[in-house]
Amino acid sequence: MERKWLVRWMYASAAAHLLVGLALPWVADAAALDWYLAWLGPASTRAQHAWWMALFGPTIQCVGLWMVALVWFGDQRREPVAWLWVGAGLLLWGPQDIMVSLRAGVWPNFWLDLATLALLLPAAWRLYRIDAVSRDAADAVTPVGEGELFRKILGSEWNKLHPDIQQRFARNPAPGKPLLYSGALSELSASRFGKLLGFISKPFINGALIPYSDRDFPVDIQVYGKPGSQNIYKQRIYMLNGRKPIKFTSFMAESERGEVLEYVGLGLGMKLKLHVADGNLHFTSDGYFWDILGWRLPLPGVLTPGKTYLRHCNEAPNRFNIRIEIRHALLGTTFVQAGVFHERRAAEREAA
Repeated sequence: MERKWLVRWMYASAAAHLLVGLALPWVADAAALDWYLAWLGPASTRAQHAWWMALFGPTIQCVGLWMVALVWFGDQRREPVAWLWVGAGLLLWGPQDIMVSLRAGVWPNFWLDLATLALLLPAAWRLYRIDAVSRDAADAVTPVGEGELFRKILGSEWNKLHPDIQQRFARNPAPGKPLLYSGALSELSASRFGKLLGFISKPFINGALIPYSDRDFPVDIQVYGKPGSQNIYKQRIYMLNGRKPIKFTSFMAESERGEVLEYVGLGLGMKLKLHVADGNLHFTSDGYFWDILGWRLPLPGVLTPGKTYLRHCNEAPNRFNIRIEIRHALLGTTFVQAGVFHERRAAEREAA
């Protein structure tokens, strides 16, 4: 909880820099700033000081944007060095700005700079310590597998799953040895609305929403973990007929509330509910969200591709079929994927 609020504070500070920078070119000559311009010098220099403030705006914009990027990197990657860079930037800027303000006797700038350092430096250092300790602890943790997460979420329902499915999810990917699956999609389809969404989202989250219709083409799936992370990563490579392969990677995580979250890129994701029917595993989306600036914002259903339904059905000890349907509340079915897969054995992996 402490980290969450510190990150939000850093995001808010970075956003404030960006907004002030955007405003300065437009308000530097406003009457509301007459008191400040008068402090800087006599009335004869007012126009020059207003020009300088307006010119300084784009510089503040740039600093704000870089700061947002560093905070985002530190937040999403839990990268301790990102907070050190934020602190280094503050220490490079702050003392020099304070010295110049003292020499000129511009006390508003002095107090503003001092307050900025006092409010941001301790937060950056604390975030560095939190993430450094967290990384050291995570390095000693073995990545979990899908089965462990699903067993925890399903509770007693886990025992209703077909034994082959239980066995399939019981295997965890070892470091450097992902679980590999191969198969073929017999159906891939997108409605007109789905294709529109797919093409719009393609530059940002390529592969999450495939804007094509095709059938009978191979797909490779790789399930793996990362050192120091409890997330479960899944990479899919769709080799459509007559097109370049499409690669899409998502990851699953457990929320603080014990929910299964699937992230598809840029902080976008969906909550998933799991249940068992006829021995098979079913996933149903329970709302989409956007993780941004430290907040998880729910997205209105009508602005999403639709509700996702995924069914994992057993066919044999080493064969299963998957069917995914996404249905929009107003526009009907937008996307469908259906295919059969099998786990690649050691001999197949070596041959590949």
